[in-house]
Amino acid sequence: MSAPRPIAIAVIRRADGALLVTSAVEPGTAGRGRPRTLVRPPGGGIEPGEGAANAVVRELREELGVAIADVAPLGVLEHRLAFAGRELHELVHVLSAAVEADAALPPTTDAGHPVWWLSPDRFDDPALEIVPAGLLTLVERAARGAAERG
Repeated sequence: MSAPRPIAIAVIRRADGALLVTSAVEPGTAGRGRPRTLVRPPGGGIEPGEGAANAVVRELREELGVAIADVAPLGVLEHRLAFAGRELHELVHVLSAAVEADAALPPTTDAGHPVWWLSPDRFDDPALEIVPAGLLTLVERAARGAAERG
């Protein structure tokens, strides 16, 4: 078994609680029915010798053409997933970040994945699979901690 791939993702929230995400659809198979939609905050691979914060800044600049600020670590999640015939094993560095309110977001990433705001009322939508597993719990725990401190 190979070592997990290190990646960094940016948790960016709007004032209404919506989460900036990208999504990928796995086509349905005869036995499964409807397509499976994975949703996650934007980000990508951490290059050798690169820190997670630098990686997420670079990835959002490359993927979305936006600058982010106020980057802070929230935690690390180990993630295993079978998707589109591949087994993924990732060590996901989750960081909070901010974009300017008037930042122009592209409709898709450079890889063609849709970019959109996921509203809190869809966090439990059974048609969506938010990844990595445990992400929302980590984000909510960080938000509670910030509220208690502030």
